[in-house]
Amino acid sequence: MRILFLTGRLPYPPTRGDRLRAYHFLRVLSREHRITLLSFIADDRETGNIGPLREFCEDIQLVHRGQLQSTTTTVMNLWRPVPFQSLYYRSSVMQGAIDRLLARRQFDLVYVHLFRMAQFVSDRHRPYRVLDLTDAISTEIERSLPYRDPKWRLIYRLELPRIRRYERDIVDHFNETWLISKAERRQIMCDEEDKRVLVVPNGVDAGRFRPSGRLTSDPLLIFVGHMGVPHNIDAAEYLVNDILPLVRQSEPRVRLNLVGAEPATQVQSLGSAPGVRVLGHVTDLNAALNDAAVFVAPLRFAAGVQNKVLEAMAAELPVVTTSYVNTGLEAEHGKHLIIADDAVQISEAIVALLRDPQKRRQLGRAGRDFVLQNYRWEDVLDRVNTIEGNIAPA
Repeated sequence: MRILFLTGRLPYPPTRGDRLRAYHFLRVLSREHRITLLSFIADDRETGNIGPLREFCEDIQLVHRGQLQSTTTTVMNLWRPVPFQSLYYRSSVMQGAIDRLLARRQFDLVYVHLFRMAQFVSDRHRPYRVLDLTDAISTEIERSLPYRDPKWRLIYRLELPRIRRYERDIVDHFNETWLISKAERRQIMCDEEDKRVLVVPNGVDAGRFRPSGRLTSDPLLIFVGHMGVPHNIDAAEYLVNDILPLVRQSEPRVRLNLVGAEPATQVQSLGSAPGVRVLGHVTDLNAALNDAAVFVAPLRFAAGVQNKVLEAMAAELPVVTTSYVNTGLEAEHGKHLIIADDAVQISEAIVALLRDPQKRRQLGRAGRDFVLQNYRWEDVLDRVNTIEGNIAPA
């Protein structure tokens, strides 16, 4: 099939969750389908990132989205009952580019990545329309409110009902909608029987993320994630300020590596804490995971599936995380990972694992098996091939 693939951010480098999913979907779908990528970029420097995407796409077109223009558009349209994020991405240039492509080329499917791009595709467009919401963003916003800066809390309180309404209404304008997990689907849908809303999970590169075969005795913890997004910033601060001191009472030699691209100022400042290193982006993440004894992901608010947790599990690193994270994963506590929901519980789980190498090994192996059985990037290819079979002329 010929696929028009629409993204709000260029899906390279795949250093954050939204880009990661879009990148791997492009990579896998390109094996059997012809793809035209149309994406926003924030500035000209991003054009240097299109090289690795060319092998997956027969055509790549870019639309500039300036911050000043986006902010102005948002402010001028605040009276509209649509999410601020949709207003921020509103663009007559993007709309024109999509309309021209659909008029001039015979696409079989339009893939729309995230709800902010849904405004550009409507019922009047003929190809089969797929909206990949990925996460229930309204759920993440609601969970995040207690941890938001007060000056942002009011804005998000205004945004929340807009997004919640939009997420449920937009489903009616697409042939089908994808979400990353059953939990996200439940958040969006009132009707559990609606077959237009499907779960298409993320995957993990099991060849890249794998165990070294060596079980470290070094009491080194690691937390990995894009360190410029709110849920990871909060988790890093929570880990360093509340959890690590409790662990150190029992394990004085404990150390922590914070790994992830674009660390915010708040995260960078954590590097001054005893035993904490802020490494930013690392070229060999698998090696960084294998150097550690325990992966800790103490997210207090999040939505969807945290891919860095999947990657840690694929590397057979024992994981301590929260119920919020496991809602999307659906792993078994005590078998695939450890679930703990406050600083005391998390610190106790970490200490117990540091002192029990055999338990770490058991958790690691079971975690890898769980990930390999349940998280495959190829699932998206299976779904698109099913669509192709359903829409093919008899």
